[in-house]
Amino acid sequence: MDDSWKSDISTPALVLNYDAMLKNIKTMAKFVKDTGVNLRPHLKTAKMPIVAHMILKEGGANGIAVAKVGEAEIFAQSGIDDILIANQVIDAEHIKRLVMLNKYVLVRCAVDSRKNILDLSKQATKANVELEVLLEINLGLGRAGVEPGEPALELAKFIRDTPRVKLVGLQGYEGHLTPMMNVEQRETMTKECMNWLNETKNLLNENGFNIDYISTSGSATYMHAAMCDGVTEIQPGTYVFSDEHLYRVNPIFDIAVTVLSTIQNQTGKKEFTLDAGTKAIATGDGKPIIKDMPKIKFRVMNEEHTQIKSIGADLEIGQKIELIPAHICPTINLYDYIHVIKNNEYSGKWQIFARGKNY
Repeated sequence: MDDSWKSDISTPALVLNYDAMLKNIKTMAKFVKDTGVNLRPHLKTAKMPIVAHMILKEGGANGIAVAKVGEAEIFAQSGIDDILIANQVIDAEHIKRLVMLNKYVLVRCAVDSRKNILDLSKQATKANVELEVLLEINLGLGRAGVEPGEPALELAKFIRDTPRVKLVGLQGYEGHLTPMMNVEQRETMTKECMNWLNETKNLLNENGFNIDYISTSGSATYMHAAMCDGVTEIQPGTYVFSDEHLYRVNPIFDIAVTVLSTIQNQTGKKEFTLDAGTKAIATGDGKPIIKDMPKIKFRVMNEEHTQIKSIGADLEIGQKIELIPAHICPTINLYDYIHVIKNNEYSGKWQIFARGKNY
């Protein structure tokens, strides 16, 4: 394959294979069309309005999910008017910004505590805005959410009695199942999590609610969740670009984003140093792998460098190689721009507008 485009890019750099991304978008679009479930892609991964609009136009989505108010602001400014902040909005200043957004576009958020519900109500009342919320249910991840069943019903009643806050659905995320390599076990446990959500929804409706909206799941478990009773919406995000972790558990999606690096030193007969370290590629969830070069092994990663050892691969100073991140989401967040390769030719670069919007 002709890699002449690499000479057009200074390293370290984030690189997008446009054709692989488009294939991933179309693969998910076909799935949601065939199953009838709604797609709400989680844009905490891509962080670019251009990608969001591609999915909304061609990928079967009606709205998007984000992680932070800052991200919601960026996507709202790009014209997207149906946004779910798939987290709790706690900070007082963040709540004010959430309320302000709802004067112009629909931006929901998740809730799981009385204090947060009261704080949301207070600001919404001041601004004469009604906030729509999803009650988050803990499905075993243990990061957020009220317990399913009676605890969820109790909090739902509290929401119902609180002015300017309207309960419109349930949210749950079975993210702890993502790394599970046993497909049958992952499917069984995902269905169990979805059953907790559906049973909670039924309990609420038996007590005077009218809930028919359940939003859930990610790129490794969506295919199981979508088949379960009550699930109306899935929130995968990583699938658009994929990464080493997702490819291991769900290889249906191609690797679309890599970090391009240059060999800048040879430190031994088979040992070399790259110009990309932990400042160029996130390693909190593991080290990257080198694309199409399985005989290269990682030795040490530092801030600015990565030391590798070649076992049978021919390498030389100045050669550019691609690294596949273990986790793409925090890697994207390290860059201002992504370089786009289309039909194996350099096509330019896109700004990552929501980069750093961690608030």
